[in-house]
Amino acid sequence: MNFKNAVRIGYTVLIAGILTLPAVLLPAKKKEQENSENRSLADFPSARTEEGKLNTSFFEQVEAWFTDHFALRSELVTAYGSLSKTVFATSAEDSVIIGKDGWLYYAETVPSATGVRSISDAEIKKIVHTLEMANSYCELNGAKLIFACAPNKSSVYPDYLPARYLKTGSSNDLDALHAALSDTAVTVCDLRSVLRQAAKESGLQQYHKLDTHWNGDGAMTAYQALMQTARLDDYGYSVCERTETQDFSGDLWNMLFPSQDNPDRNAQYGIPETHKMLGRYRGADDITIRSECENGEGTLLMFRDSFGRALIPILSERFSSCTYSRQSAVPLDNISASQTDIVIWEIVERNLANLLCNAPRFPAPEYSSGFVIQNCESAELTMQAQPQGNYYHICGLYDIAYSDNSGVYCTVSGADGQPHTFEAFPCCETDLLGLEQHSANGFSLYLPVDALREDTEVQISVQQGSNYYCMGTKKLAEITVSE
Repeated sequence: MNFKNAVRIGYTVLIAGILTLPAVLLPAKKKEQENSENRSLADFPSARTEEGKLNTSFFEQVEAWFTDHFALRSELVTAYGSLSKTVFATSAEDSVIIGKDGWLYYAETVPSATGVRSISDAEIKKIVHTLEMANSYCELNGAKLIFACAPNKSSVYPDYLPARYLKTGSSNDLDALHAALSDTAVTVCDLRSVLRQAAKESGLQQYHKLDTHWNGDGAMTAYQALMQTARLDDYGYSVCERTETQDFSGDLWNMLFPSQDNPDRNAQYGIPETHKMLGRYRGADDITIRSECENGEGTLLMFRDSFGRALIPILSERFSSCTYSRQSAVPLDNISASQTDIVIWEIVERNLANLLCNAPRFPAPEYSSGFVIQNCESAELTMQAQPQGNYYHICGLYDIAYSDNSGVYCTVSGADGQPHTFEAFPCCETDLLGLEQHSANGFSLYLPVDALREDTEVQISVQQGSNYYCMGTKKLAEITVSE
């Protein structure tokens, strides 16, 4: 064997070894490894589906699992991220933007900071209508609803964005929503304004540099604003002893450099810790969390996302009883099970469009006004009913030609043998209907099971001006699907 052939063979073996090393070392990798990325990693698939059938996507799912779990993955992702940042001054991850002075931003949030609208005025109108219906339900049950949008970091700290991101519009989705809600009875806590003001006047940084969320100072600012909006005593928690730590793990940093520690600064307040968690509490990311506090006052029901994590320790100490929920279908009917004083509906700015896709869960309000329906022989209607506990969740799509309407109504033959009409939410349940994106002609509502008969027929109508048009009628038994 000559020297050239030996070099070629050696080079081939070296490359093959490097390529196979992640697979060879996979068995030695810890079974449970902390997921530092801002997403869920793929689980190892089963050879059969839940129905017991052969899983035809098994090998594709194995490939996805291996991509997420192969050995040295974090180290290779970190090396690539460092190379891109150092050599090309850019992010190796499309969803992360490297800003000025080491600030990191979630790319999805940047358009709103530049004044780009992604939600139309017609869609804003639908969101407002949903919130008004929720507010009316809370009032009927003696609770006060507060809607609070947690602003994107780029909305509070736009100055650290790269210079290439210029403000091109005068308003964004949150501006339009706040303006539309100002003419309603819905109580709004404008967290964006108070966080901007605190960032400018307090000298305390309100958001993490390396994470999407507010830090301890931002959470305290948000808490004070919520209590002021609710007209409640904030118990003076903001003047408790404040200390700084350097131990926060930023989600954006971990997406770029998962194997390289770079703890972010955080603030902690010496708030009393007399509350206790109820049930099987595992952590702040639990879907449902309940707490009690002997030193608190009043009851709170909060619908929240990841921004609510930092608020839980503060609110749990302020109220005598708290329930926190991360369900996408907001379970607002929880207020009817127990006396609730305050309901906080918090959602991050980048997810405002989700309000178009998930109807809150509570019995649809009965529509008492009589109306005469005009038939629409050409109307198209897709509808399904899914049993969910004590409800039938009825959703679907009506004729898109009637999407510009002032109300969607569902008429059924009730258990008493009489027809009853209920108002539906203008929400398009994209996941349940198997749609890739929201459609303007969606509807959704929850009807109590015991209020319906087995032979119930479900009729959907829409209102345009003073006229009501029938979209179609289907039998409940024919449209019911399993959970």
